[in-house]
Amino acid sequence: MWFGLPLILFLIWMSASGILLNHPDWIAGFSVPAKFIPDSYIPQNWNRSSMIGMVFSLNDTNVVYAYGKQGIWRSRDGGYTFNRFENGFESSEYYKKTKYLYQSENFLLAATDGGLYFNDLNNVVWQEVKLGSGREAVRKIFTIQNNLVIITESNAYISAGRYPKFDFQKINWSRSEPDRRVTLIDLFFHLHDGRVWGLPGRLLFDFAGLIIIFLSFGAFYIWYFPNRMKRLKKKNIKFDVRNKSWAFRFFYKYHLKLGIWMAVILFIIGGTGFFMRPPVLALIAEGRVPAWMYPGLLPENPWEKKVHNALHDPVENKILISTADGIWEGPADFNKPFVKRELNAPVFVMGPTVFETYGTGGYLIGSFNGLFHLERSTNRPVNMLNGNYTSEWSNVQPAEYMITGYFKTPSGKEYITTHDQGLLPLSFQFQSNNKRFVMPKEMIRDYRTPLWNFMFELHNGRIFKDWIGGIYILLVPLGSLLFILIILSGVYDWLILWQIKRKTRRVKLR
Repeated sequence: MWFGLPLILFLIWMSASGILLNHPDWIAGFSVPAKFIPDSYIPQNWNRSSMIGMVFSLNDTNVVYAYGKQGIWRSRDGGYTFNRFENGFESSEYYKKTKYLYQSENFLLAATDGGLYFNDLNNVVWQEVKLGSGREAVRKIFTIQNNLVIITESNAYISAGRYPKFDFQKINWSRSEPDRRVTLIDLFFHLHDGRVWGLPGRLLFDFAGLIIIFLSFGAFYIWYFPNRMKRLKKKNIKFDVRNKSWAFRFFYKYHLKLGIWMAVILFIIGGTGFFMRPPVLALIAEGRVPAWMYPGLLPENPWEKKVHNALHDPVENKILISTADGIWEGPADFNKPFVKRELNAPVFVMGPTVFETYGTGGYLIGSFNGLFHLERSTNRPVNMLNGNYTSEWSNVQPAEYMITGYFKTPSGKEYITTHDQGLLPLSFQFQSNNKRFVMPKEMIRDYRTPLWNFMFELHNGRIFKDWIGGIYILLVPLGSLLFILIILSGVYDWLILWQIKRKTRRVKLR
């Protein structure tokens, strides 16, 4: 009881947020204003991925484009002031998040979570470019032999046409995976929200979320009603139990029935939830299981919603794809299956946020582990923040500077964006001009976060960090552990009552 009562609010907010998180398209058009968001979530100095990169116009040295989770912003004075550049752009705060901005002399292409957008720089109006039959989050854009290649979260497309008319065709790309395996993170996450069994699984787990909310209210009333009776009795206050106890009987009856019927699914939700967040997440971060152990049907497309980032290496004429399953390498013409490759550089478990060639000398790889130059000649990673070679790292332990983006100015100065500190110069190179590239005040004044992201922060407990400090990291694992104990105790109670009823029936028959 004493574990269960404090758990009621936890289970209600986790269930409600979990149901909404399960269907992002349902809530993509809703956002939360800044007044309902903790101060640490409001962007400062372009942090929290509000800006992850800048593109400098090829036609006008004074024109600079900034892009990130807050969409696209344009400066006409060399980066001293910025204004929104979103006429015709994706209006949803959820889908406008821009991962990459590609430019030529005639146009811009924006890779957003809502799809691909085009701007011809004459009418300065964005237009959506259809790729496939549905909406796909676009991860990267690059040119191979004068053809535009689009990498999405699931597919690759190549343009057979040229500006101003593009004709993107899906590329038949595959990967060599004789022993297909599933990461434990994917397995646990897919079990947690039911997607392992497709849409029916999601809907079943949505129903389970509603059941948890009902059980939580019912548990409170089952505790509250008898205690209220005791207090009224002590005060000699008359109370018609027959008229009021129907609610108690209703909650008690269906608390037992629904609880036992849904016990297995509730146990799956609680058991997988225990591993959803650090520090327990580290226990499964590197784990993989054979595909036959996946309880549902794996998608035919092995890339389905797995691609984090990509790069084209013109020196070796190949493409590297970062996915939830690791790094894959294949030829630039996609004529052979991609094969698994291990990069000798730190890459945080969530994948690289910066994934570029670094001149002809190797790759620039940034993630929550930091920013590194993987040298082509030595195959050793150089820490770009201090210039030293790195030999040891953890893919689940974030660095002090969690890298979200990188860009270089036409004069050769390099900048990084970080999750907490925001925009910074590479410290060992130069001192930044603090009047240039200042985040516009409009971004703070009009800031809204997508409802899905708000619910995600609520669901993982991080939204409470401002109020309870670092202990927030224990909310999900401890809450999940207590939930598991509550389920087990509930099943035990039901079995005891079932045995009592069974014995009672036998006595009556005699």
